[in-house]
Amino acid sequence: MKFVFTAPFIAIGLLAGCASGPTVPAGMKTGQFVDFACEGGKRFQVRLAADGSTVRVRYEGGYELDSMGGGVYEGAGWKLVTQGPGATELFHNGKSVMKACKPA
Repeated sequence: MKFVFTAPFIAIGLLAGCASGPTVPAGMKTGQFVDFACEGGKRFQVRLAADGSTVRVRYEGGYELDSMGGGVYEGAGWKLVTQGPGATELFHNGKSVMKACKPA
């Protein structure tokens, strides 16, 4: 009989975990540009969409990158990696252009 009484609480707990919103990568803010300072004194800006589906990158122009999951965003030859070993990194056409980036 105890299983019958605890099962609804377990189900509610599982649903609450699934109902959380998109994860915001470290240092980013939804709807607001954030400056990132990188190795070699280079800088760029990033704005995360409210739903987490895209980021807007400002570096030598402006680019909208789509979320590929796992903290990776890609589009128009650009790739932004926000998770994993090291810090945030920006790539263009497969080549790293900004390394060891942290929110300024």
